[in-house]
Amino acid sequence: MLYRHGNALTKLEYSAYLTAILALLMTRQQDAVGLTTFDQQVNLDMPARTSPRHFGEIMRQLEGICAARKAAETKSAKGVTTNISDTLHRLAERFKRRCLIILISDLYDDPEEIIRALHHFRHKHHEVILFHVFDQAEIEFPFKETARFVDMETGERLQIDPSFVRPEYRRQIDEFIEFFRASCADCQIDYVMTHTSVAYDLMLSRYLGRRCRL
Repeated sequence: MLYRHGNALTKLEYSAYLTAILALLMTRQQDAVGLTTFDQQVNLDMPARTSPRHFGEIMRQLEGICAARKAAETKSAKGVTTNISDTLHRLAERFKRRCLIILISDLYDDPEEIIRALHHFRHKHHEVILFHVFDQAEIEFPFKETARFVDMETGERLQIDPSFVRPEYRRQIDEFIEFFRASCADCQIDYVMTHTSVAYDLMLSRYLGRRCRL
């Protein structure tokens, strides 16, 4: 989630801004809002509340998350791996009252396990919205020169010729996106794919407009 190409926001920053806007909208509607962040384990778990003070604390936590992850990244090329499905299963069992679950992630984990975990929420009668966030370069793969790519979670390094791998890479990323799009449709989950070059407020406005017309 810390990846960025060029001057774009990192996926984490983009997701934090998107989270902030959603929290503001819900707080203004007097809806209770909570915030959970995780990688291999839950790092922050704020219960749902409606007060302006609680909203302010969510904003402070989002700002702190971005700053902390940036600092960690400058110290090491190896980041932290994620365990999306196990965490989602635990959360699905914990939330007893019907609620709206919004997951914002690049979903770089086992796709089938993630869908099973999201279906767990639907089985518990929760409404689910999935924002699938990429960097534009992850979709288009615009690289031209032979380069060394570094896995930001494992630290693994691989030197490749982009022109040689681009067709297969594009095929696989398209399949990855389509898997989530189709799987979410099958279990009545709203799926929104976006990337960090798309203005998050414009993207959200368009999504909410479509949602209101349904």
